[in-house]
Amino acid sequence: MKMILRGLIAVVFVCFQVITVCGQGLPVNIESLSDEQLIQLATKYNLMGLSEAELEAKAKEAGLGSDQILLLKKRIALLDPSVTGGQIAYSNKTDSYVLRNKVLTKGPSIRSKDSSGVLSVFGAEIFDNVDLSFEPNLSIATPSQYIIGVNDQLVIDVYGVSDVTKKLKVTTEGDIRFPNLGPIKVAGKSVDDARLLIKKALTKIYPGIATGAVAVQVSVGQIRSIQVTLLGEVRRPGTYTISALATLMNALYASGGPNDIGSFRKIELLRGGKVVTEFDLYDFLLKGDLSKNRLLQDDDVIRVGTYTTRVALKGALKKPAIFDLKAGESAADLIEYAGGFADVAFKERVRVARLGITQREIFTVPAAELKQFKLFSGDTITVDSLPSLYANRVWITGAINHTGAYGLQQARDLNELIKLARLREDAYLERGILRRLKSDLTPSLVPFSVTDVVQGKFNLALQREDSVHIFRATDLREKYTVDINGEVNKPGTYAYFEHMRVQDLVLLSNGYREGAAKQKIEISRRLSASGTESDTVSYAVIKEISLDKTEDLQFELKPFDIIAVRRLPVYKEQITVSIEGEVFYPGTYTLSSKNERLSDIITRSGGLKSSAFAEGAVLIRNTYVGVTSSDAALLGSKARLINQQSGKNITPIEGGDSTLLKTLSAQQKPMSIRLSDALNNKGGADDVFLEEGDVIKIPKSIQTIQTFGMVNLPKQIVYREGITLKEAVRESGGFAVNASRKHAYVVYANGEIKTTRNFLFFRSYPGLKTGAELYIPSKSDRKKLSTGEAVGLISGLTSLLGLAIVLVNTSK
Repeated sequence: MKMILRGLIAVVFVCFQVITVCGQGLPVNIESLSDEQLIQLATKYNLMGLSEAELEAKAKEAGLGSDQILLLKKRIALLDPSVTGGQIAYSNKTDSYVLRNKVLTKGPSIRSKDSSGVLSVFGAEIFDNVDLSFEPNLSIATPSQYIIGVNDQLVIDVYGVSDVTKKLKVTTEGDIRFPNLGPIKVAGKSVDDARLLIKKALTKIYPGIATGAVAVQVSVGQIRSIQVTLLGEVRRPGTYTISALATLMNALYASGGPNDIGSFRKIELLRGGKVVTEFDLYDFLLKGDLSKNRLLQDDDVIRVGTYTTRVALKGALKKPAIFDLKAGESAADLIEYAGGFADVAFKERVRVARLGITQREIFTVPAAELKQFKLFSGDTITVDSLPSLYANRVWITGAINHTGAYGLQQARDLNELIKLARLREDAYLERGILRRLKSDLTPSLVPFSVTDVVQGKFNLALQREDSVHIFRATDLREKYTVDINGEVNKPGTYAYFEHMRVQDLVLLSNGYREGAAKQKIEISRRLSASGTESDTVSYAVIKEISLDKTEDLQFELKPFDIIAVRRLPVYKEQITVSIEGEVFYPGTYTLSSKNERLSDIITRSGGLKSSAFAEGAVLIRNTYVGVTSSDAALLGSKARLINQQSGKNITPIEGGDSTLLKTLSAQQKPMSIRLSDALNNKGGADDVFLEEGDVIKIPKSIQTIQTFGMVNLPKQIVYREGITLKEAVRESGGFAVNASRKHAYVVYANGEIKTTRNFLFFRSYPGLKTGAELYIPSKSDRKKLSTGEAVGLISGLTSLLGLAIVLVNTSK
C-alpha cells in the first residue's frame, strides 16, 4: 500500500512540474519533440504562419535560446502541410529553404552559363546539388579544438566515490556556476583546456580527484548557435545563424556559393578584422583538401571577391567548363583542371580566342608551349577532335567472311586484303571492283578478276581509303522460283531447286486435294531468247503431263515454271440446305443433284405440320454464291461508280477486294416464295431449284396483321376475312398528319410486297392477308420558296405573259 501511495505522489509531482514549465513558458528540448508535440507547442505560442523574424521574436518571448530557436525554425519548416492542416509553418520572404541530406539549408538558384549557353563555371554545381551537405555531424564527440562560448551547455560527470552529473550553461559572462563552487570561466577555451580547468576547480569540493578516487568527465551537451556574415560576391549575402560546429564551407553552401562574378579561388575568412584563412575551392574540388575549411566562430566574416581571370575551355576535354585562374597558372594547368584531353582530342595544338582591346584575336598554341602561354580573362580555349579520316585505312565488302576496314601495313595489295578477309563460297569470281579517289578527289573504278588475284596472275597495290567490293553470285541473277496452283493443299510460289520434278513441288505444297486430276497437269514455261533476236507471238511453252505415265514422272522443272493441277470433271463437293420451323424433321439436308426443288426438300423433311403457315414460308438465300476475287473486284468497281454518280462520299473498305469478297460471301437476303403453289404444282414455276446455303423457314399459323409508320397508333390487329387497308388504318387511329397515303405498301408473310396504285384522283390500296405488315411512310419535306424566290418567279411569269400578249396582238 505504501509503494502505491509513493507512486501516486511521484506521478502528481511530475505532472505539477510539467504544468509549471508550460505555464511559465520555460525552454524545452526541441530536438526531443515529436511532430505532434511540436505542432501543439507552435499552436500554443501562435508560431504558425509567421515570418522568420516574427518566429524568432515569438520563440525568444517563450524563453527559447538561440540554438533552440534555430532548431525550431528548421523543424517547423520541414513539417508536412497535410499535418498542419495545409497551413504554412512560416514564410521566409527572402530565402528559399530545401532539405539536403536531411539538413535544412538555403536552396540553389539558377546560374548563368557562358555566352554559348553550354558551359558553366567549374565548381558551381556543388552548390546546386541537394544531395551534398557540409553540415557538422552533431552525433559525434565534440572536437577537442572546439572553442567554448556563451550558451554552450557543458555536461560535467563526476563519478567514482562521488557520483554527480550536472548540465551547466555558459552564461553571458563566459562562466559556469557549479553548486557550492564559485564561477568557473570557460568561454574562449578549448574543450581540453576547459576540462583541466574544471577538474582543478572541483578538487576543492571533491578531494578524491587528486588521489584518483573520483574522476571528472567534461563534454559539450548542446552546441550553441553562432552568427556569421557573408559579404561580397555570394548568391545571398547576409548574416546567418548556424551551428557553432559549422565550417567555412557550410556557411558558403548555405548562402548558395559565389555568384556569377564571384571568385572560387579566393574566399577569405576574417576574424576580428584580420584575414585568418584564404580558402581555395579548387583545393577541395581537385584534391579533396579541406585543411583550410576552418571551424567558424561567432561574428566571423566570410568575404568572396570578384574573379581576376576567368577562361573558358571547350571541345575535346574531359570536363569542359569555365575556370578561374590564379596568377602564375598557365594553359597547361587549366587543361589539367579540366581532367586533361579527351581520348578523341587533337593534342598537337589548341586554339585560343581572345577579346582584344579594339578587336578579337585568335592564337594557335602548340602543345609544347602551353606552359609558357599567358592567358587573359575572357580567353576561350578550344580543343579540336581528331578528323574522321584514317591515315592507313582500306575497305572490303560483299561476299567476304570478314568485311570492314583493314590497315595498309597488313593489306598492302589486293591479294593480301582478300586473303585477310577470306572469300565466301558464293563469291562471284569473274569480276570485282576497286573504288579509288584520284588526286583531285574524283572517284574512279578499277575492275579486276577475282580468280586472277587469288591465283597470283594479277595484283594491285592499294592506297589509303581504297574500297574493294566482291559480288555475290546469287545477287547477280534473278531469284529462281516455281509456282503451283489448282487442286493442291497449299498453292503458291516456292524456291526452285535443280532436278526438281512435279511430284517434288506437290509435296512442298502439302499434297493433292481430293478432287485433283493427276492425269491432266499443265506446265507453262518461259520462252528463252537463247541466240536469237527474232520476235515471236508466243507467250509461253505449254506442256501437259500425266503422272500415271512413267516418262512424265521424270520430267524436270525449270526456273519460273507454273504448274496447274486441274480438278476432276466428275468431282463434286456436297451442297447443303437447311429447313426450319413447322416440318416433321427440320435440319440440314444435302442436295442429291442440282435439279432438286423446294417441294423435294419438304417431302424429305416429312412434310408440313398441321400448324404450318405455308403462305408465310420464306427462303433465305446467299446474295452472291461462288464469288471469286475477280467478281469482288468487278462488284466493288460498280459500287464505287454508282456512289460517284449519286454524289455519295463512301469511305473505302479497309482491306480492299479481299475484305469485300468475305463480306459478299456472307450476305444473305430473304426471297419470297409461294410454298402452297409449289407443293400443289410440283415442278412448276413456283417450285424453285435450291442452291447451296439456302435456308427455308416455315412459321406457325398467324392470325394478326400489323401497322407501321405514320398512323396514330401502330398496333397488331386480329385478321378477319375481307378487312381492307383503310379499315386497318382506322383501327390504328387513322392516318397521321404527315402520312403519305399514296405511297402506302404491304409486306406479306412470304416476303412479297405490293404498293398502292395511283391514277389521277383514284387510289387503289393493296389487299390484306393474315400475317401481312402495313407500312405508311411519311411525306418528304419540300423546301418552301423564300420571299425573294417567290417574287422572282412571279416576275418571270408576268414577263412571259406580257410577251405572249404582244405576240398575239402582233399576229392580228
